[in-house]
Amino acid sequence: MKESIKSMTGFAVREHQSEAVSFVLELKGYNNRYLDLQLNLPPYLGAVEQELRGTVSEYVARGRVELTLRVREISSDLDVRVDEAAAQRYAAALRSLAAASGVLPEFGLAELLQFEGLYQVERSRDPEHYLELVRPVLTEALTEFDEARRREGQAMVDDLRGQLSRIEGAVEAIEEQTPQLQSEIQTNVLARFRELLGDALDESRAYSEVAALLVRYSINEELARLRAHLDSFTRTLESGGVLGKKLDFICQELNREVNTIASKSYLTEVSQRTIEIKDAIENLREQARNLE
Repeated sequence: MKESIKSMTGFAVREHQSEAVSFVLELKGYNNRYLDLQLNLPPYLGAVEQELRGTVSEYVARGRVELTLRVREISSDLDVRVDEAAAQRYAAALRSLAAASGVLPEFGLAELLQFEGLYQVERSRDPEHYLELVRPVLTEALTEFDEARRREGQAMVDDLRGQLSRIEGAVEAIEEQTPQLQSEIQTNVLARFRELLGDALDESRAYSEVAALLVRYSINEELARLRAHLDSFTRTLESGGVLGKKLDFICQELNREVNTIASKSYLTEVSQRTIEIKDAIENLREQARNLE
């Protein structure tokens, strides 16, 4: 079964809520030459980051993916530790200050709580417990993310096919002009020889020059290679899967051939068609760079 063609851009969000915790998991995809996973997690979930990375990489082969997990704890186990010795020392210091200043020592907990280090609060968090909650939500988000990338990928494939049709039409038009191109070269060269030599024209030498120029300015090989690259592009597109890099490389080869054709062109019609092909190739490259 042919693998789906996907865009590298996409978005998905999923939420989870229970009596103890709620969280929002968000996925964003961007174009990138390689796979680049960026995970934004609460610090206490660092121990499970590697597993989350592995799960994401099962769905994504190329592109920059940002996973953001925002957690809000509704209730959790708290461990509050009071430093009794520090509290006694602070209280004694306040009483001593009151005696020295002649001010009655009227103070309570509010005054003591302004001092640092009287107590420590620790939350009991088990990363594996959070991982159990996150796993199914992440799977749902990745499924949604994947589907969004498939839809966008299919839209890009449709556009790629349209650009390929543009190039095919322009190549056919250039091929139809090939006999005229050869005739134009022959006519111009012979006319130039007659203008320069008049009755002293050596026709055999003139036709030899014409033959050399026809070989030099022939675009038959370039057209053949151009068609071969178009076939390769189409076959790659039909194969499905991860193909963005390969399509981008084929576009470079297409561009090389059409530039050579443009440099050899004697006819306005051929020049105009090469401009059209270049524009279509640029559109192909732009879309190919968006594909996984």
